[in-house]
Parts: sequence; C-alpha cells; structure tokens
Amino acid sequence: MRAFLKSSEGCFQLKPHTTTIGSHRGADIVLQSAGVADRHAALEFSPSDNSFILQDFNSPHGTFVNSCQVQNAAVGVRPGDILRFGTTGVAFELVLDGAAQWQHPPGSPGSGTPGALGHQPHPPLPRRPLSAWDRSVASTASSRSSALRPAGCVCPTRSPSRVWGLPPQGSAPEDGDNGWLEGVGSRVSMALMAMSGYPWAGVAADWPMAPAICPQGEKLLQLEKEMGHLSGLEAESKRKDVVIRDLQEEVAAMAKKLAQAAARNEVELTQKLLAFNQELGAKTEEIKALREQINDLQKGSSQVFSHSLYERDLEIGRLRRESEKLKKDQALSAGLVSSLQREVLQKEQKIQQLQQETEKLKKENREKDNQLAVVSAKCSRIKEETKRELGEQEIVSCRNRIGELERDLEGLQMEIQKHCAKQESVQNQLAEKAQVSGQLR
Repeated sequence: MRAFLKSSEGCFQLKPHTTTIGSHRGADIVLQSAGVADRHAALEFSPSDNSFILQDFNSPHGTFVNSCQVQNAAVGVRPGDILRFGTTGVAFELVLDGAAQWQHPPGSPGSGTPGALGHQPHPPLPRRPLSAWDRSVASTASSRSSALRPAGCVCPTRSPSRVWGLPPQGSAPEDGDNGWLEGVGSRVSMALMAMSGYPWAGVAADWPMAPAICPQGEKLLQLEKEMGHLSGLEAESKRKDVVIRDLQEEVAAMAKKLAQAAARNEVELTQKLLAFNQELGAKTEEIKALREQINDLQKGSSQVFSHSLYERDLEIGRLRRESEKLKKDQALSAGLVSSLQREVLQKEQKIQQLQQETEKLKKENREKDNQLAVVSAKCSRIKEETKRELGEQEIVSCRNRIGELERDLEGLQMEIQKHCAKQESVQNQLAEKAQVSGQLR
C-alpha cells in the first residue's frame, strides 16, 4: 500500500515508515511555502492499526488538519484528510494507492468517498475503560451536547482522529484566535466522540483537557477585568464632566462678581479722588485767604497771628497725611484688583487645561468603547466556548476570581470616595476665595 500527499501543484509519495516535511533540503518532502519551518512535521505509518500519525515539531504556525490547528502535538489522520503546513501553505490531501486495504466498518460515515463529511472511524480497536475523570467529562459533555452541536463548533465537522499532545500554554497561533478556538472545538468533538462509542476515541478520552481550559479561563477573566476597568473609566469621565461644569459655572460667577467689585471700587476711588481734589482746592483757597488775612493782620497782634498760623499749619499737615493715606489706600485697592484679575486668569487657564483633559478622556473613552465592543464580542464567543468546556472546578475558580474582582471594585470605589473628598476640598477653597472677594467688595 502506497500513500501520497496530493495537491494542485504536485503529488509526493510518502516513505514506508516515517516521512519528514520541512523547508530544509534534508527533509523527505521539501516545501518552500511561507510559514513552513526547517523541520516542520512528520508523517508516520502505524502498522498496528493500519493508520497514519501526523506529528508537529512545535512549528511557529503549526499544521492544520481539516482546518484544525495542531502544534507541538501528534494526531491521527485518515485518507481524505486535508493537511496544510503553515498558515499560507498549499493544501494536501492524503491519498492511498491501495484503497481496498483501507476498510471502514459497515454503515459508518466514512464508508463513502474519502472526502465525505463527518468523522470516519479507524478499524475496530480494543476499547479501553474510561477513568473516573473521563467519565465525569463524558457525562458533562453529554448533558451539553444538544446545546453544543446546534451552536456550530468552530472546528469543521472533520477533525483529527487522535491527539496525544497540547501546544505549550501561552503559545496561541499567530493568525488570530479562530485557530485556537478551532483546536478547542476539536477537543470537545473528541470528548463527544468518546461518549458516542467510537472505538478509536479511547486514546483521546484519556487526554487531559484541563490545560486547554485554564488558558481560556484566564483569558476570559482578563477580558472581564478589562471590561470592569473600562466601565470605571467611563464613570470617572462622567464624574469629571460634572465637576468641570460646576467649576466653570462657579468661576464664571466669581469672574462676574470680581468685575462688578472692580467697577465699584474704581468708581468709589474716582469719587474719593474728586472729592479730595475739591477739598484740596477749597483748602488751597482757604490758605490763600488766610495768607491774605495774615498779611492784613501783620499790623495786628503778633501773638494772635502766630497762634492762628500754627493752627493753620497743623490743619495743612493733617490734610496732607489724609491725602497720603488715601493714595496708599488707592494703591492697595489697585494691587488687590490686579491680584484678583491674575487669579481669575489662572482659573481660566486651569479650566482650559481641564477642558483639554476632558477632550482627551472623551477620545480615550471612544477608543475604549471600540475596544470594549471588540472585547465584548470576543468575550461572548469565549463565554459560549467556556460554557461548553468548563467543569465544576473551573466554575469554582471563576467564582473565586469574581470575588477578587469585587474586592478590587471595592478598592476602586474607595479611591473614588477619596477623589470626591478631594473635590469637596477644592470646592471649599473656591468658596473661601469667593468669601474673600466678597469681603474685599
């Protein structure tokens, strides 16, 4: 019996025992397609059950069997299976020259053409008993099989026969999440086939599924945590919008009050200066009149004249001191008005900065909303897959993780309370400044 890998570009005959595939010249089948590693994979013939085993040597992009990714693992293949090495490689079909030597059980789905849809079982093999863990997995899968099948498994109906390994954790395929989900779907299909009584599914029944569940559960928890973080950012942005609006209204009211106070102070100072100038002119006229009187009284009593002149000098000194005091008050008021104007300018600059930060936060929120939509879509898909695969142990771990996330949420709420307290202190400072401006008026 001879076996071939047939494609649109040519046909490669397989070795009797093991055939190596890669881009290196030392490989039995040399492929120069993009994504094919030097030592990519190997096809081994198993004489015991008259089948082929495909083993991937941890290639960067893996090997695809009927669109299901196999990476750093071994999987059984049958005639008619479509093999693709790398993400952009050519599709090969496994073909046997001696078709009569490959027999299917009567009435099985694979008894038709090699390319027919459905799972094609291998020749009957001794069925090994399931362990307690396998029985629990089979019972869980059977209870959910009616919900899993209609929803549409990501992996096509044809899947690899047997899987003996798993890709290392954290080495998801580089062509997106679909390939990884397809591998998970194929593992669920293997568990369902183990229940349905396929004789060749005994090896797959003993394959531990926990390493495939854990990375997906961690990814789901990370997505839920990111969703909670995005919700907190959105709430914080709304709170900041309210705070900025309140500050803008308060600053506008303060600016209006300061403008009115400045106008009133300017009018009062102008009136005081006019009154002082009038009083000074009157005093000047009075001094002139007194000097005339002094000149007239020079002929009179010198003592009376000296006493009257002394009183007039005292009055002039008092008026000068009062004028200097009024000038100092005017300078102080002008300095206070300028300082209040500078403070208003600083508040306006701060408002502009807050508006810029708000626009930046809104832009980030829009980006986060887009990310949230993508994450929500991924999360919904992962939740559907998780409902099919997660067991009781994973449910308990998810609940524990949810408790941790709730505690993190309480911590975030405490930070929000601190932020509110800080906001109240800022409002109190603004109120004190408003009181000071009111006192200055």
